[in-house]
Amino acid sequence: MTNLKPEPVPPELDYDFWLGPAPYKPYHPHRVHGTFRGYWDYDGGGLGDMGMHYLDPVQYLLDKDGTSPVEISADCPQQHPDACGAWRRIEMKYADGCVIVLDGENRDKNAPFLEGPDGKLFRGFESDIPNLRANLATLPDAEPQVTDFAEAVRTRRRFALNEQNAHRSCTLVNLGKIAVQLGRPLRFDPEKERFADDEEANRLIDQPMRAPWHI
Repeated sequence: MTNLKPEPVPPELDYDFWLGPAPYKPYHPHRVHGTFRGYWDYDGGGLGDMGMHYLDPVQYLLDKDGTSPVEISADCPQQHPDACGAWRRIEMKYADGCVIVLDGENRDKNAPFLEGPDGKLFRGFESDIPNLRANLATLPDAEPQVTDFAEAVRTRRRFALNEQNAHRSCTLVNLGKIAVQLGRPLRFDPEKERFADDEEANRLIDQPMRAPWHI
């Protein structure tokens, strides 16, 4: 929602604490509860809300847990400075040419989930790769991972979902979010974790905190 009319803060809500380091904006009930996700200051719409849950397994399948895309583009209407809007398509390209495509309008109804030089994989494990299942049976098993968090704590071994791949998954979401917010192609350095020659985009990585919040 845009043009929110300020309302009195409910007595049971510590609104200043709820805002935390985000910029102060007059209270409106649509800014809090479940609908807070629709504002740039607190989230990034549906992409910011659920994107990492969908993109994390894609990142793992593509063997990209240790890096990030270098080029990001978004096809979307001009965004409101406060409220998140819809987007049509986001493309995120890695240094090796691999591309993640987010189809926000479900235009490509016949698009494969995965596509590479040897063929395509579709919903329901349908594929145009000859003898796919037989070929898969010849591949080595993946390296074993600790999938029991309690075991990871007891043995001090790295959990399968750890801080490194989680950071890169969240980076994917934020790269897409910033491309939508700014409405232009972006170039990103996965090592420095900064945008190239784009200070406006970099300011969205390190947004200033409202006092007294600090790191």
